[in-house]
Amino acid sequence: MLPGARRGGRNYARDTLQVVAAALTYALPSCIASEVATELGFSVRRALYSRTTRRRLARLDGCRVNIGFGYRPTPGWVNIELGSTFPDSYFWDCRRGLPFSDNRVTAIYSEHVFEHFDPEIDATLFLRECLRCLRPGGVLRIVVPDAGAYLRAYGQSWERLAVIHPLEQSQEGWRDKGPNYKGLKSVYRTQMQLINEVFRQGYQHKYAYDEETLVLVVRAAGFSRVIRQSCGVSLDHDMAPDNEARQPGSLYVEAVK
Repeated sequence: MLPGARRGGRNYARDTLQVVAAALTYALPSCIASEVATELGFSVRRALYSRTTRRRLARLDGCRVNIGFGYRPTPGWVNIELGSTFPDSYFWDCRRGLPFSDNRVTAIYSEHVFEHFDPEIDATLFLRECLRCLRPGGVLRIVVPDAGAYLRAYGQSWERLAVIHPLEQSQEGWRDKGPNYKGLKSVYRTQMQLINEVFRQGYQHKYAYDEETLVLVVRAAGFSRVIRQSCGVSLDHDMAPDNEARQPGSLYVEAVK
C-alpha cells in the first residue's frame, strides 16, 4: 500500500471512530460508550499495525521489553504502549498475547499496567505469554499500586495516606499534590473517596493486588521463583529503572523463568 493511501485510510478510520463514539453516547451510558469507543480504536490500530509489528519483533533474540512505558521509554529496550506516539516505540495490545518468539526475551518490565487487565482472562494470558517469551533464567518485573499499603493506612490519619499518595491539605479537603491521570488535582473529603480513585481510576483499573495475591497469580502462571522486591532493587542488574515518584504507593514483584 502506498504511504499516502495508508495515511488516507488512517484518517478515514479516525473520522469514522469519532462519529461512532458520538453516536454511542446517545445509546449507552457515557462510561460504557467511552470504553467501547476506546476498544474500537484499539481494534483499528491492531488491524493497521499488528502484522508488521509481529513480523519485526518475532525476529529479535535477547531483547529486553518495557510494556506500557507511558511517557518513560527505556533506551535500548523494545518499548511497547497502547497509546504512545513516541518514536522507536511499538503499538501492541498485550491482552492479545505478545509478538515475540519462544525463549527469546531476556527481561520484561511492566509498571502500573497489570492492574488494567481483567484478572480472569487478560492477566492470566499476559503472564503465560511472558513465561513463553522469556529465556530460561529471564526476569519479569511487575509494578502495581499496593492495595495492602493503602488498606493498612485507611482509617488512620490523612498524613499517613499522604505518605503513600502525595496529598496536600486545602480548604475543600485533601487534594492531589500533582495532576492525576485526568490532568486534575482531585479533592477528597473522605478517605474512601481516595481509595476509590486509586483502585478504580474511573473504570480503567480491573483489580487490586497486595503482595500475597500478586505472588499467587504469578506463581499460578508457571514461574519457578516469585519474590517481592523494593524500588530500584532487581535480580537483573540491567532492569529498566523504576519511577521513583510512584515508589511509596507501589508494590514490586519479580518472577524468574
